[in-house]
Amino acid sequence: MLEFLRKLDPFRLLIVAIIAFLVRFYWFTDEVYIIPSLQWLSVGEMMGFQKVLYKDIWTSLEPFSAGTYYMIEYLFGKSIMAVRVLSLLLCLIQAFLFNYYVTQTNIYDQKTSYPAFFYVLFSSINYDFFTLSPVQLGLTFMLPVMYFLFKDVRMGEKSRNHFFAGACLGVASLFYLPFACFIIFIVYSFFVFSSFDVKRFFQLLFAFLFPWLMVFSYYYLNGSFYEVVENLIKGTLYTAPVYYADFFSIIKVGLPSTVIAVLAFMYVTSQSKFLNFQYSSMKIMIMWFLNGLFAFLIMKEWGFFNIYIVVPVFTFFTVFLFIEIERAWLRESIFWTIAILLILIHLHNKRIDTDHARSNNSSILVLKTAEVRYNGNAIHNSNILLLGDNPAALIHNRQSTIYADWNLALRHFGNLNDYENISNIYTNLLENKPDYILDNISMMPQLIERIPELKTVYQPSYDKKVYKRVK
Repeated sequence: MLEFLRKLDPFRLLIVAIIAFLVRFYWFTDEVYIIPSLQWLSVGEMMGFQKVLYKDIWTSLEPFSAGTYYMIEYLFGKSIMAVRVLSLLLCLIQAFLFNYYVTQTNIYDQKTSYPAFFYVLFSSINYDFFTLSPVQLGLTFMLPVMYFLFKDVRMGEKSRNHFFAGACLGVASLFYLPFACFIIFIVYSFFVFSSFDVKRFFQLLFAFLFPWLMVFSYYYLNGSFYEVVENLIKGTLYTAPVYYADFFSIIKVGLPSTVIAVLAFMYVTSQSKFLNFQYSSMKIMIMWFLNGLFAFLIMKEWGFFNIYIVVPVFTFFTVFLFIEIERAWLRESIFWTIAILLILIHLHNKRIDTDHARSNNSSILVLKTAEVRYNGNAIHNSNILLLGDNPAALIHNRQSTIYADWNLALRHFGNLNDYENISNIYTNLLENKPDYILDNISMMPQLIERIPELKTVYQPSYDKKVYKRVK
């Protein structure tokens, strides 16, 4: 396999694309949905009803990502299949871009298809990498940042590289906010490995801030600047994260790839035939990895898909490793050992989490056949309000009111003894009139006590977990 991909031409890149499709083929018809993907699409669906993000939809989903899910929902409906296909296409675009960037800057001593192939491999280490997450969307604009850094190190001082790198970082952070902390990594890399002065620093900083200023200006003109700060910025930095996977499970998924990259780094740096710009490029990617770890501190959603942020690092060092190994049999043996290991870990994680989903005990997966019911009758195509988390309700229904994110909704629902909170809840319920209120945390009786009118408007189910609006 590696011997065939050692050269670079369109035919070999086509084979890489076919491999990427085959790796993800099982996922196109799988019986489970990923919960965060449902929630992202649900926000896009709410935007389709002329609601202003952050003002009429309380979410900390980044604006460009929300706009992407809105376009998907507008074109394809709330289609998980569309998300999976687009995720595949974006993965291929990123893999080919990565291959193009490292080839253009001569990071490796030869032109090869390895970068695209290993990018596809490492972007498939877990099933939730296939969800078109905000991390994946934002990474598309982080790859040019890597290119401008390599280009500056390889070809010398190019003042425009600073500006373009800052602009790409600004756009990437509007897809995924934790990318904003990469400003430290970029400034450090330009300062240490290139010619960098005060003028270029302000060029980079202005280019980074400009996309944010445009977004803030839009929401300011819509009278929702305060909501952007509260829901997007504070909602990400100060609200408790949503744990789709626990910390140690995330480490277990990312550890094998990290070990491979570290061993590759140790092996290639033991060689003494690299040029200065190649060593500088390696140090840049080490900084990327460290900054990626720092980005974990401000991640709003903790899931395996967050590891996608360091896929370029895994790819970068692994390619160096397999280029440096001269014996074909050894190269192939190591590759197949790594590939089989990653495949087995992927399938093991998928099987375990699917079993949990079947027993209704998974924090990240839900069966696509799952439904919510009112006295035995399935609830479909209805406007709903969720008290607590209930991802199954999002498969066939649309969220109503402003409360798209329960952690943010706790600003109102967290203290029902506050008159202002009760007043805001009453106003939102009255304006939106959801068809059903799904109460997974037994909060509705207390709400009815505070707002007696709800007792005449909503009729409880037998188990008092679902309340139906009386028409």
